[in-house]
Formats: sequence, structure tokens, C-alpha cells
Amino acid sequence: MTEHTDDIKKTIRIAKAIENDICEYKSFDVQAAYQKNRKRLDAERKKHSFIFYISRIAAILLLPLIISTGVLSYLYTQQLRQVETVSYLEALSAPGIVTRVLLPDSSKVWLNAGSSLQYPSRFTDKERNVRLSGEGYFEVQSDKEHPFYVTLDNGIKVKAHGTKFNINAYKEDRVIETTLETGLVDIMSGSRTILLKPNEQVCYNKEDGHFTTSTVNIEEKTAWKEGKLVFRNATLEEVVKKLSKRYNIDIVLHRESHKDYKFRATFSSENITQILDYLRMAAPISWSFADLKQQQDYTYPRQRIDVWLK
Repeated sequence: MTEHTDDIKKTIRIAKAIENDICEYKSFDVQAAYQKNRKRLDAERKKHSFIFYISRIAAILLLPLIISTGVLSYLYTQQLRQVETVSYLEALSAPGIVTRVLLPDSSKVWLNAGSSLQYPSRFTDKERNVRLSGEGYFEVQSDKEHPFYVTLDNGIKVKAHGTKFNINAYKEDRVIETTLETGLVDIMSGSRTILLKPNEQVCYNKEDGHFTTSTVNIEEKTAWKEGKLVFRNATLEEVVKKLSKRYNIDIVLHRESHKDYKFRATFSSENITQILDYLRMAAPISWSFADLKQQQDYTYPRQRIDVWLK
């Protein structure tokens, strides 16, 4: 009897559970769920459509960007090639003028009257090479990995080791002078090399190819770059030569006497006539300006002074 009662209770519980499920199913709004899922699908579709639209716009905008980037890359490459191209410059110092030149490595050069210096716009090789004609005073920046060379006429080369030196190499002169103030320089000609020490000067004779080394007064050899004329035990020929370059005047020396006179003086702001008057006090000389005659091309020659040593 008890077992029969338990089966009846169990059957009633199952029936109630089925009835509850049927009620819950009836309460479920199928139409609302369908609309909800449809809205979700529409939102996803619109999202994908928007992404696709944006992607197309990005592709359209990216095309000119790619083209412009290519053009800019080409122009930049061309610019780099132009930068890599080294041009050569030439500095000229007019007669009677001292000119200062700053080289690409920050080395400094003073050019005396009637001189010229050829140098590259950039030093790109292992060596720093320049070419001098005339007279130049050099202050070279030290760089052991990139030695500094000055090329002169007659195959002469001067190698500097971060130093200060003067080179006098006018084409019309028969002697090339290299004077060292500080540091070290090598004078090279063919297989021969001469090491120069401070306060020394080496002279190369163009006619016989001989070198002569001597101790000199540095101020006398380098004062020109500061606009000064310094003579220390100088001959009359040496004085006339420097005056001619300084004042851009042809000075012709006429010797009636072969006696040697030495001069010791310093000039800075004096004009040529004042200097000649001072020299006349130290030696038996006279001088006068030559008359200038108009040439066939209607120009006049450079001013000339005749100096007579009695």
C-alpha cells in the first residue's frame, strides 16, 4: 500500500513539472525574440558594410600617398647624390689685399696679395688636399687619420701635422720658401722628404733643385697676414720685393753701388712714400715715380717707382 502511494506522488510531481514547462513556453514571446535577433544581425551587417566602405576610402587615399612617397624618395636620393658630389673652389686675393679663407675642416688660410688657393667644398678622401699659388699662411686642424697636404708648383708637397706654417711660392720667384711656426711639417719632392722644426725655413731652388734649411725670424716671415711689414736684417732687394707686393706697385731697383745694406724696421699703416723716405735715411738711395703713358688699348700700366742705390 505504501509503495503504491509513493508512485502516485511521483506521478503527480512529474505532471506538475510538465505543466510548469508548458506555462513557461506559453509565456515565451517568439516574435520579440525574432525581432531582437534580426536587429542584431542587421547591426552586424551594417558594421561590416561600414568597415568595407572605410577600407575602400583608405585605399583611395593611400594611393596618392604611396605615389608622393615614391616621388619624395626619388628627390631625396637625387639630393643625396648632389651632396655627395664634391665641387672645387678657388679663393683669390687681389693685388695689395690679404684674404682669409676658412676651409671645410675649419682650418684657416691667409692669402697674401696676388695669391690663390684651390680646395674642395668637402674633404671626403683619406687625405685633405689643397693647392697654393703665391703666398699663404696656414693654421691646420689636427686629424691624424686625414693628413693635410699643400701642393705647389714643381711637384713640391707640404704635409702638415696640425700646425701653423707659411709658404711663399710665387711663380715669378726662383725660390719656394716654407717656414714653420709650430708643430711639424714634411717637405716632399719625389722620393726626398725634409722634416721641418719650429722656427726653421726650407728653401727650394727651382733652378738647381737644391734644398737649404736655416733658422729664421718667424715674425718677419708671417707678419704680412696682420697687415705688417717686418724686416730683420733684410737686403734692399728683399725690401723692394715685399713693398711691391704690399702696395701693388712695380718698384725697379737701379744699382750704382754693389755695397750691401741691411734693414731692420717694422711698418704697418705707413704709405709707400713714407717708407721710402725712411729707407733713404738708412741707405744712400733716391727714388721717383715714373711717368705713366697710355698704352695702345687706352689703358695705363701699373704704377712704377724707380729706386737708385748710389
